[in-house]
Amino acid sequence: MDWLQILEQYGVPLVVAVAFWLFIQKQNKFIQDELQKELRESFERLENIVVNLINQQKKMQIEQKGIKRSFEALVEIIAALSGNGLKHKFMRTLEKKDDK
Repeated sequence: MDWLQILEQYGVPLVVAVAFWLFIQKQNKFIQDELQKELRESFERLENIVVNLINQQKKMQIEQKGIKRSFEALVEIIAALSGNGLKHKFMRTLEKKDDK
């Protein structure tokens, strides 16, 4: 059927209603397809950022533990080499730092 025949047979309000219905259908399809795709991509990007931040935090924690072990080993070596009760002072200092 031609648009003019529909217009003559059913009138302008019905043709306008059908045109609006078609417009709304296309708009909904766009929203569902394109915008959902963009939202999904943004979510994946943010998820990757969060995962990378967590990985970096774990690496830093491991690195800090290594630095702490190195420091404690150096303190023990210096204390063992120096003698004169210095070892006990260093150990007490380390214990105080661990308590904090």
